[in-house]
Amino acid sequence: MLITYFDEVKFQSGSQPFYWLGGLIVNAEIVKELESEVDVLAKQCFGSSKLSRDTEFHAAEIFHRKRNFKDWNKIEDRLDVLQRLAEIIGREEGIGRVFARLEPAKMIANDKLDQRAFMFFVERVEGYLRGKDDLGILIGDRESGKVSTVFAEVLSHYREHGTPYTFGKQLERLIDTVHFTESHLSRMLQLADAYVWFLQLCKQNSDAYPAKALVQYVREKTNVLSAHKYKIWPTEQSWSKVPADQQGG
Repeated sequence: MLITYFDEVKFQSGSQPFYWLGGLIVNAEIVKELESEVDVLAKQCFGSSKLSRDTEFHAAEIFHRKRNFKDWNKIEDRLDVLQRLAEIIGREEGIGRVFARLEPAKMIANDKLDQRAFMFFVERVEGYLRGKDDLGILIGDRESGKVSTVFAEVLSHYREHGTPYTFGKQLERLIDTVHFTESHLSRMLQLADAYVWFLQLCKQNSDAYPAKALVQYVREKTNVLSAHKYKIWPTEQSWSKVPADQQGG
């Protein structure tokens, strides 16, 4: 049984041009190992590895010196924490990295971005599970009760009818429903948060410090950007192949 922990970076007009949904796929043995690595980091950062909001890692908050890192004035210290998280996420073996990225500016129908990204994402997770000849479940961050319910209902529909698209797929490896919990109670969800945040940061290609330095580290020292399955929508090729009445739909 493989477990997929996933999180999102939302589209924001003028500041974030994409909607991202990314996740890490692991087995139970690796979960324990990864949790231990993050706990060691938490102990060094906060003096405690106990799961709580006070020992939670959120990549954006680390980078921008907020919440648990608001008193960390030295950017070098915060970069070190982010680099260590990237090293854990970007290990060569034991972690499957999967993401979907939507670009609303190129889509005719750009509503329900979360559901569209979720559809592409679960298709890729299904493909990964088939490649491993294993079953899997999904665990996400309970940021919104409404979104949690929608995702659970959507997955149930996909499992029964397949994904509703021109090239829709049957979901045979994903079982049960989508499970949600608070991110401060799961080191794995904190890693999923960092993973999708690294993806969007590296896509920005900023020339400013410290973003440029962190991106360079992620690209050259880790495998964070080496996704096992991914979907980027729309592309010029996909746009030309999809019927006009379904483009961006």
